[in-house]
Amino acid sequence: MVHDKKLVSLSSMRPAAPVMAEEDAVALLTRIVAAQGEIASAGPDPQDVVDAITYRAQELTRSAGAVLEIRDGEQMRYWSASGIAGNQVGLVLPVAGSLSGQCLEEGRVLRCDDSETDPRVNREACRRVGLRAMLVAPLYFRRQAVGVLKVVSTIPGAYGETEQRTLDQLSALVAASLYRAIEHAQMRAALEHRKGQGDRERQQVMEARARLEAVLEGGQLSAALQPIVRLDDGATVGYEALARFPVEYDMSTGRWFEEAARHGMSIELELAAARVALDQLARIPSDAYLAINVSPETVCSDRLKALLEAREPHRLVLEITEHTPVEDYTRLNACLSALQAVGMRIAVDDTGAGFASLRHVLRLAPDIIKLDVTLVREVDQRPRMQSLIAALLTFARGTRAELVAEGVETAQQLETLRQLGVPYAQGYHLGHPRVP
Repeated sequence: MVHDKKLVSLSSMRPAAPVMAEEDAVALLTRIVAAQGEIASAGPDPQDVVDAITYRAQELTRSAGAVLEIRDGEQMRYWSASGIAGNQVGLVLPVAGSLSGQCLEEGRVLRCDDSETDPRVNREACRRVGLRAMLVAPLYFRRQAVGVLKVVSTIPGAYGETEQRTLDQLSALVAASLYRAIEHAQMRAALEHRKGQGDRERQQVMEARARLEAVLEGGQLSAALQPIVRLDDGATVGYEALARFPVEYDMSTGRWFEEAARHGMSIELELAAARVALDQLARIPSDAYLAINVSPETVCSDRLKALLEAREPHRLVLEITEHTPVEDYTRLNACLSALQAVGMRIAVDDTGAGFASLRHVLRLAPDIIKLDVTLVREVDQRPRMQSLIAALLTFARGTRAELVAEGVETAQQLETLRQLGVPYAQGYHLGHPRVP
């Protein structure tokens, strides 16, 4: 098996597809959401994730096979394959003279109705696999096409608009799962490497725990508030509280929470962050809400419930963040329902990325769906992202949830989101996080 370690993200520049009937669009998105959830839960190993991607792409498009190809210089390498292409893993083909190469160059989904007559394809390679028709979608990382997701059929003319839209939207979501899988694999490899460091490793553990204890016991945490804006009139409707740590440690917020998880102190650190966030509730306008980030483990903690007592529940939103699978949705739903019963609202954070994704939307039925920055970053440049967000907006309306776009950094992104009908947004263009 080939284990290519390149990180993958995705977008495209094809013209917008014809509008589907709303019920068909929702049904299609629901199938894609389910597939994306299964891909996200495939595990941290990159090979398991790419195998899940190819299998689900084949299944969703009713294809005879699927391939995930990664570019390696002037060649394309089969990283994962399923169905009739399953025995071709590791196959290397030239970029030039192939439909995959043209897909990378044009940055859009391409369709071949018959490999025997289409001059764009590598006919010999198609015969080797046994395919006659195919769809190819580009995979992007940091705005650069690095590979393709391809589905194949033994029947000429097998694919139409529905299959093309399916592969387009699926490929727009799988990159985040792949990115996180590789990220976990790299972290695991780094930890394995560090096991042999002996005294130095133990010293690092002691120092990390000491940092966490110093922050928790010394009251060194603060909260920065970022405004959440209603796009039709520009009014600020709420603020997201973001944890801020002492700058002298020179560590990112994400690393602090990773270290807390590693040392079994996640709940303590999240509760401390929630406590300083709640202190800001009286400092924001009375008609604005405060959004606080908590993990599923913390949201079911009795200590959080005690912390939230005597607060104004209708002004609080709990953003559920998660980067590993939820093991017990029944328990989590019960915890969330109890909080909603007293007037609090629930948001699913980072929708469209990793485990904290569309799968949570289906299982948790939140009041607010927050679009991950990876879906917003190029929304003004990529019609496929516009199409995906429009579908998610329809999905949100169908579940009576509000949609908030995160990471808005330019006027062009903001205007595109407004035209799509996204009701709320936040990001540096609308307001930087500030410590009151």
